[in-house]
Amino acid sequence: MSEVEQSGLTPDQIPDGWSRIAEVYENSFESMTSQLAASALEHLQIQAGERVLDVATGPGVFALGAAERGGKVLATDFASGMIERLQKRIDDNRIDSIETRVMDGQSLSLDDASFDVSASIVGVIFFPDIAKGVAELKRVLRPGGRCAIVCWGAMEKFQMFQYLRRSIEKAVPDFEMPSTTPVWARLLGDEALATALQSAGFKNVQVNTIIAQHQVASPEAYWNNFTSSAPPLESLFNMLGEANTERVGQVFAELITQDAGGSTPSLSAEACVGTGVA
Repeated sequence: MSEVEQSGLTPDQIPDGWSRIAEVYENSFESMTSQLAASALEHLQIQAGERVLDVATGPGVFALGAAERGGKVLATDFASGMIERLQKRIDDNRIDSIETRVMDGQSLSLDDASFDVSASIVGVIFFPDIAKGVAELKRVLRPGGRCAIVCWGAMEKFQMFQYLRRSIEKAVPDFEMPSTTPVWARLLGDEALATALQSAGFKNVQVNTIIAQHQVASPEAYWNNFTSSAPPLESLFNMLGEANTERVGQVFAELITQDAGGSTPSLSAEACVGTGVA
């Protein structure tokens, strides 16, 4: 039995996995997650000097955007590799308004009521205990503080996932996709997100839906990154094996190119941006 199986966690709930693929994740997903962060920032309306907490910061797009708006930011992630990569960006750009710390978002080592704004951009969705993560985002807020959480929307509008499923079915018809609900899909859609925020005690809860786009200039290059861009994808392609993964990649490139109809292929995903007040 593997270490992951013994822990009862999935590959995307183990920090070492995210640390290992930090750079590839950034290259594969940042163009899309930056759109999600921009939407959250627009709703939060961060003011100069406000204390901002970014939980499960990943590549740090929300933290960087909050700092640009004058926030004093603490960016946390349970994966040291993600924090190290973000810290390098901070150092390279000589940003003095972002602090980084490795921290478990389900049990933040932070005082109550110590921030004006808290957020998690497709981060808390991976937590073993999502409710604890949302509760922590509220606990650290002063009364009247604002929170934003972003999750994915309708599964059928998550093109990346749908193309992957279609490609596997066509290239390796005998392969059985895992039947369990993906970890990130436990909190999915506007109703579930609104309920999570309200259950944690947030007031004035609002959820807005947006469509994020990722342009795929080279389907082949995209696929080479995609197969190792997140721990659950690594696990899936290890199950498929190298030869089958190559076949699936060829079909994936064919499908998105055909559907683009001569234009540059793109992948879209519906996301839900939920906000609430402590």
